[in-house]
Amino acid sequence: MPRTKNVAALFEKKTKVSAVDLVIDSIKNILIQKKILPGDLLPSEQALADSLGVGRGSVREALKILDAFGIVEIIHGDGTYIATSANKKIFDPLIYSMIISNSDSNELIQLREMVEMGVINTIIDNATDDDLRTLEAVHAEYEALGQRGETDLAQLNACDLKFHRTMATLTHNHLIENMYNFVIDIFAPTINATFGLERHRKIIAAIVSRDKAAAMAAEHDHTATWIASQQRL
Repeated sequence: MPRTKNVAALFEKKTKVSAVDLVIDSIKNILIQKKILPGDLLPSEQALADSLGVGRGSVREALKILDAFGIVEIIHGDGTYIATSANKKIFDPLIYSMIISNSDSNELIQLREMVEMGVINTIIDNATDDDLRTLEAVHAEYEALGQRGETDLAQLNACDLKFHRTMATLTHNHLIENMYNFVIDIFAPTINATFGLERHRKIIAAIVSRDKAAAMAAEHDHTATWIASQQRL
């Protein structure tokens, strides 16, 4: 049941920003301050426009942008609500930003390794024994491809990605899961699973034994193998 309190008074007029940015920034700020919460109904477009001293069209455009990013949900005939769950779309602007900024490859490598090490640590802390058996089952699919000498890179890569996305789920942390899937999306086009099986064996063994030191060493080795595979291309 959404809260229906009057939150129009939380929005204040500011200067020196575009009208659309003013609306977006105002919603962001009151979300950060937890003055509105997931599931809350926002004031009408007209109420927001009056509170912020902007045109209704600017409010409508801002809400469409926030809807595209997964921050709000626009329900036609009902109203605009703050989204109730983390949404993958939130990370899409970051992907475009990284493409436009042409981020240094070393920075991207450091980002991947930092996130993956954090994910592995979180899995070791949070995953149940059943979760670990699920991860082992996904890894077994990769092993089966290796044992039969599979050379179809598309199949190998799909299995590799499935392993990593399963790891994301097993963190039991939606924020980390979304962040890790964001990183996976960035690196998916560069994956070459031909070289990854042995490294995955080490990672899965360390996670199952809940050995963080071994897991960190295995992940560092995994990243080094990925870098080497790029140099072979």
